[in-house]
Amino acid sequence: MKTKILDRYILGSHIGPYFFALSVITFVFVMDFIIRWIGKFIANGVKLPVVLEFFILSLGHMFALIIPMAVMPATLMAFGQLASENEVIAMRASGVSLYRMLRPVVAAALVMGIGMIFYNDLLLPESNHRLANLMIDIGRMKPTLEIRENIFNDAIDGYTILVREKNDRTGEVGGVQIYERKGAAPKTIIAEGGRMSYSEEDRVLRFELDDGEIHEMPDPGDIKTYRLTRFKHFTLNLQDTGRDLRRTDRTYRSDREMSSGMMRERASEYERTAAATRAQMHQLARDHVLSVFSRVAPEASGLAPAEASGAAPPALERPSAIPRASSESERILQMLTVKTYELDGVLDQISRYGVEIHKKYAIPMSCIIFILLGAPLAIRSGRRGMTMAIGFSIFFFLIYYVFLISGEKLADRRLAEPWISMWIANIILLAVSVALIRSTNREFGAIDWGRYLPLKRWRRAHP
Repeated sequence: MKTKILDRYILGSHIGPYFFALSVITFVFVMDFIIRWIGKFIANGVKLPVVLEFFILSLGHMFALIIPMAVMPATLMAFGQLASENEVIAMRASGVSLYRMLRPVVAAALVMGIGMIFYNDLLLPESNHRLANLMIDIGRMKPTLEIRENIFNDAIDGYTILVREKNDRTGEVGGVQIYERKGAAPKTIIAEGGRMSYSEEDRVLRFELDDGEIHEMPDPGDIKTYRLTRFKHFTLNLQDTGRDLRRTDRTYRSDREMSSGMMRERASEYERTAAATRAQMHQLARDHVLSVFSRVAPEASGLAPAEASGAAPPALERPSAIPRASSESERILQMLTVKTYELDGVLDQISRYGVEIHKKYAIPMSCIIFILLGAPLAIRSGRRGMTMAIGFSIFFFLIYYVFLISGEKLADRRLAEPWISMWIANIILLAVSVALIRSTNREFGAIDWGRYLPLKRWRRAHP
């Protein structure tokens, strides 16, 4: 009974600080969201229900970080309060070790971490997918604001637009390249300059271009159909580019829009592709080596009967064989180079999937790490309270974030294994927290391990 009362008391001391920390961190993330997106929403005329939908979907990936982040300041504030009111000393006098104090909050953090794993794997991918679709749909609204200098823009269906220079006040543009993908015959329009305007009533984006060319090939399979048209003035009207939000359902999913099962299945497909590419490279190299040997040393393949009869081997008489071999070697080298690039791309994608899979588990498990790290720091800091909680939290969040981002970059470049890159922050902080806990608990006095290990009790009873 006393044990349950102690567990409830320690857990209860964490509830208020946790929700306080959760509220503060959520407020910071929401303010960052508002600063980042409010200008775009106003410029595109996005209606309030769509803004609210966008905000709610954005909370999905916010909470994936906010919930674990709130654990450490809550632990620092709770244990700091217990230490400042001398309750830690009272527990110590009653024979309660730091390990015993940590037991209920570690159990709660484990339950929270498991719940976050399911959240990251089942709910978050769907939320990210819907958010990505909505971002693309909003980007298609009033495309004149989306067209930026030196950036390819494909917000308008069937067109890719590149503008080197743009004056938002006058609408003048320079270095315009428009790639029309509609129909069977793609078309490219290049112009030195012109003017871009938008008609609200007709929902038309109009380009009035000067001094340019139109390149088109009606039959892509026949180069004779290529056609070049030069113009002094040319007007291009792009229809259906209004402000109204048009919903689309994108089937493609990036790695952050997939569950771990989907990514494992996709990674298995890439691994089979990588194995097939390696086999092709091996076969190309093997056939080339055998071909070269058949030219340079025909006796190696049983093509020298004169040597078997004791006659002197004839001199090599095919001077043209070396140029042919050299030309073939260059061709094989080019093919192997292309295959190498293909293999690198496949392996990079496999590594990215591995990173995202391990991230779904590593970040939720940081809840336990932050508790193990925060409790001894709070007890050692004594009465410093809120200042201590904020300072330590920011410091260790920065360390964790730097390790996480650096590990992700290293794994994406295949300089480290995905599991190492995602778990290294947890491993290092766990080692630090274990050292702090042992050092702090040593101040409480020796632990009677016989209370926890039956073997110790048996040895004491049977010396």
